[in-house]
Amino acid sequence: MNQQLRVGFFSFQNYLDKNTFSGILYYMHKSLESRDIKLIDLGNPKKISNNKSHWGKIGKRIKSRNIFSALKSQDHNKELKRFIVTVQNQLTKTPCDLLFCPVASEELSFLETNIPIIFLSDATPKLINNKYYNSYETLEEFSLAEKQEFAVLSKSTKLVYSSKWAANSAISDYQAERKKVEVINFGANLDNIPSIDQLFPKSKDSRCRLLFIGKDWQRKGGNIAFNTLKSLLSMGIDAELVMLGCIPPEEIKHERLTVIPFLNKNIPEEREELNQLFLQSHFFIFPTRADCSPIVICEANAFGLPVITTDVGGISTIIKEGKNGYILPLDASSDQYASLIANNFADRKVYEQLVKSSREQYDQYLNWDKWAEAIHLVMRSMLN
Repeated sequence: MNQQLRVGFFSFQNYLDKNTFSGILYYMHKSLESRDIKLIDLGNPKKISNNKSHWGKIGKRIKSRNIFSALKSQDHNKELKRFIVTVQNQLTKTPCDLLFCPVASEELSFLETNIPIIFLSDATPKLINNKYYNSYETLEEFSLAEKQEFAVLSKSTKLVYSSKWAANSAISDYQAERKKVEVINFGANLDNIPSIDQLFPKSKDSRCRLLFIGKDWQRKGGNIAFNTLKSLLSMGIDAELVMLGCIPPEEIKHERLTVIPFLNKNIPEEREELNQLFLQSHFFIFPTRADCSPIVICEANAFGLPVITTDVGGISTIIKEGKNGYILPLDASSDQYASLIANNFADRKVYEQLVKSSREQYDQYLNWDKWAEAIHLVMRSMLN
């Protein structure tokens, strides 16, 4: 009988809280607990305040990987060192077979250990050093981030990325050994998944309902989503658009546009409102200008909602053309988005098949159970 793996969950963040890193660490931890693994919580996650967390937004998240940014805050640096001392003591008393270290390059740069390491990420410093993220304030800051990335990728036994885009950067930009690299899709941060029967009533609606979600109006392509609504209407298609999570510029107004500035997924009533938006919408329009591995795509697919998006970042690893959505070039116009939506919405059999295959992609690839199954195999292969 195989011995149960002892896996240390290594992160300076409160990975037991759904608000940390958009809930990704929480769902990773939860899904690993369901496997045949003895999961060991390293550090004191419950004592870490979300107010001190620097993982909430992509820019802050990437800066947290940077030693220079960490040293700007003496308090943060002291807390991090205390965390490392705590972990070293825990590892002495509670041995681990391996360490699972999600988006934890900053922490890993301080840790001294001979225990095999799985480092997980959705990007590299080079990939997010652009105008949309503003991740590094100076060239020196970026250089230090790159030095740290080289060191962490070298000391890790396995490197797991959420997309081929990120994995290829690790190999080509940071000389990661190809045999160390794995690509495993993220999942949807959902506790309750709708039944298959709930996905199809909307296909009988004559009005085409679009859903857009994003806080950063410019980076998420809010203007393109809005103009797609206008293009559909000009084509004579009965359409409406709900924009969630943002406050559009003052000039963005239309009788067929509904704006919902914010919904808190941790409040049951607001989570249900979001669920209904996913269920009632026909297309998730996501013309993002820059992204890594957006969890919201997985969530949309869980509700049978096909995604119309752009070929940026790691999205091509998530979207399978014509199955759970479509990928358009970054320079695609709102008319192109509208034509694609109109063509798929006009034939109800075609649309219902798209709903069905979108949900199938979620069931087969884009959920945390599948992620945990795949990463568990990686863990076992490391020790074999």
